Amino acid sequence: MAEAIPGGIRTVKDVVALSSAYLEAKGSPTARLDAELLVGHALGMPRLDLYLHHDRPLTEDELAAIRPLLRRRADLEPVAYIVGETGFRRLTLQTDARALMPRPETETLVEVALALLPRGGRLVDVGTGAGPIALSVKHERPDADVLAVDVSDDALALARANAERLGLDVALARADLLDGVDGPFAVIAANLPYVPDGDPRTEPGVVRHEPHLALWGGPDGMDLHRRLIAQAPSRLGLRGAIVLEVSDEQAGAVAGLLADAGLVDVERHRDLAGVERVLSARLP
Repeated sequence: MAEAIPGGIRTVKDVVALSSAYLEAKGSPTARLDAELLVGHALGMPRLDLYLHHDRPLTEDELAAIRPLLRRRADLEPVAYIVGETGFRRLTLQTDARALMPRPETETLVEVALALLPRGGRLVDVGTGAGPIALSVKHERPDADVLAVDVSDDALALARANAERLGLDVALARADLLDGVDGPFAVIAANLPYVPDGDPRTEPGVVRHEPHLALWGGPDGMDLHRRLIAQAPSRLGLRGAIVLEVSDEQAGAVAGLLADAGLVDVERHRDLAGVERVLSARLP
């Protein structure tokens, strides 16, 4: 693989430009942003400082620190994994390949869950991953009793590290969906794997670097949704709610599953891109 930055002293501006061109040639759809984030991370500089100090020369040691980060992104590894953190709502979460990278569209699920959660209510985050849903709810609603569960010990370890670093009192437990988990809950929230097994439309970098356990959801992507929806009525308290993230292609089918399970007030919620991303329903 050709190096993004040839040898020799170069300025911050030169290195960002060279890095951006290199990543664009390697197929990154956000090459300029990626370059700024990775160069800034290697130099310990916020993105704004890259522009304020655009003419600062970089040493060979600094260039050597940048190159391996660019090589990782050239392999389409998520930037959040490379720098080790990402922003989600009001939090900064540690991220790595133990869990799916938290994505902005999941913030819509948190908004809906918060709106449905009564004062002092109990919420369970099923398939918590790095913990973005559970930790955001606890951060924004300290009164809530929050439990986060996942079938992956690695994901739970990452979520626990995030909870401890942020000082948020969230209970964590290993569970396959809600098997062995006792209710009642005011809200069941879940961003479950919903990509159909081997879907060729999935971005190569996602398939290559993110955990498949958190990605594939069966032939139509809804295997886990079916199981969780079947469990929900026995785990919800009076007028308790379930909130699920889905793909836009699944919204209608999952709405039907919720109604067939005897849940009412089925609603579809659009994310910031206008996609029907989140569904909610209540126990009668």
